[in-house]
Amino acid sequence: MSTIPPFNHLEHRRDPLPDPQDISRQCSPTNHPAGVSRAVVPPQRSLRVLYIDDDEQILESMKACLTHFGHQVKVASGGRSGIELFCTAILKSEPYDVVITDMNMPDVNGHAVAEMIKAESSDTPVILMTGASNTTRDGGSPSGAVDATIGKPARMQELNNLLLQMVRTA
Repeated sequence: MSTIPPFNHLEHRRDPLPDPQDISRQCSPTNHPAGVSRAVVPPQRSLRVLYIDDDEQILESMKACLTHFGHQVKVASGGRSGIELFCTAILKSEPYDVVITDMNMPDVNGHAVAEMIKAESSDTPVILMTGASNTTRDGGSPSGAVDATIGKPARMQELNNLLLQMVRTA
């Protein structure tokens, strides 16, 4: 598996949690300047994506956006639930192509989720999303289980490009 450098386009900023309305507007095909038409570009590949977050509004917004790009998206409310869904999918021989997890969740944080995902399926790419400027574990180096880090709020086209790149190189 080739190593993909961290995707840290917003890592240096401390952003508040994204407004779910803003996320929805980002993935809307009508999100363009007045008078300029923008065709919806079909996805290069439909992926099975597991998105994990403890905020229900963000879960639904991200699901809508990722579905807009043609992906099959399952959401999990919290780290423990995400790990359970991931393991169930493996047992059913319906593995996810990629997992996206929030960093700060009350039950199981994103680094622990990534480590458990990699323990079950070392080839599954894991993307860590965070609004915090410090994305390292315990103030040290980033978790080796995380393949890429992206800031919140995510730029949806960049996230989609990252998903496709990660799966292509996995």
